Amino acid sequence: MKIFLDAKRHIVIHRMEPVWNSLGCTIHDKPKGCDVQLSFITRKTKTNLPLVLRLDGIYYDTDKPYKKMNNSFSHHLADSIIYQSQYSQDMCEIYLKPRKKDARTRIVYNGIKENWAGDHIDHEGINIVVMAKWRRHKRLKEIIDLFLEFEKIYPDSKLHIFGKLHNNKVVKHPKLKYHGMVKHKEMVDVIRMSDMSFHLSKRDWCPSSVVEAIGAGIPVISTNACGGAAEMCKFTEGCIVCEGDYEGIEPCPHYREEHNKLPKQLKKNLIEAMVEIAKDRRRVVIPEVLRIEHMAKEYLEVMKNEKDRITDTSKGR
Repeated sequence: MKIFLDAKRHIVIHRMEPVWNSLGCTIHDKPKGCDVQLSFITRKTKTNLPLVLRLDGIYYDTDKPYKKMNNSFSHHLADSIIYQSQYSQDMCEIYLKPRKKDARTRIVYNGIKENWAGDHIDHEGINIVVMAKWRRHKRLKEIIDLFLEFEKIYPDSKLHIFGKLHNNKVVKHPKLKYHGMVKHKEMVDVIRMSDMSFHLSKRDWCPSSVVEAIGAGIPVISTNACGGAAEMCKFTEGCIVCEGDYEGIEPCPHYREEHNKLPKQLKKNLIEAMVEIAKDRRRVVIPEVLRIEHMAKEYLEVMKNEKDRITDTSKGR
């Protein structure tokens, strides 16, 4: 099968392509001679090929013209839609133009290779690693506050922060390590010695940082309001989803300070989860649904079904 990729080569494409190639499927940047079109978010190129659309999330920030921004999505044009999580599907079907009545849908989580970073390295103390583009809703401020409370219980602990800080101010503390944007090897060296990770961003679709941590054997702590992140944590024995966060689907001021503060009980629950993981030093095993082989084969099945459907329709004429 020949796939016309109507999008930039997202990291998930780089991860899936070797699996696709091993199964005799190839990616092309022109539609001629292809069997199916794969687009991300919006159809950029109009073709007669069956259209498979991959969607993550939508706009709902009340501080922005979110309704107008959502009009750019091709939800209503696709023959098949791949949502990144159940939360992604729920939100897309509420906020976007209705999909075709006969459009087929499937939820496929982002995947990664098992043990992609290499074997865990034994070490002294507790290392916590977090990775993100640290805009306000990623809750870096809250993660640091949690760590400073945890560090009082486990003084031999460190928080490793990867990614651009954006508007976050550096908090000076000997146990906080800001790595910023680094080369792959430096990040992997830290990940191999990490004992837990956080993902506290509300309403997230299917964050790569969560599947990357799980794929490296690191237990992730999330909350009930973290959308696809919470779903992935629930799939993975050893990860913890803490209750007490506000769950909602209505439009909201996503980046405002008040929206991202941790309720008192939630903060207590998160600290308890950190202590629980620190005590048993658990590792996690990536479930089948989050493995790159599963993701790649699910995408192929969706695309092959669309190819076969068009072929069957043509034969019936």
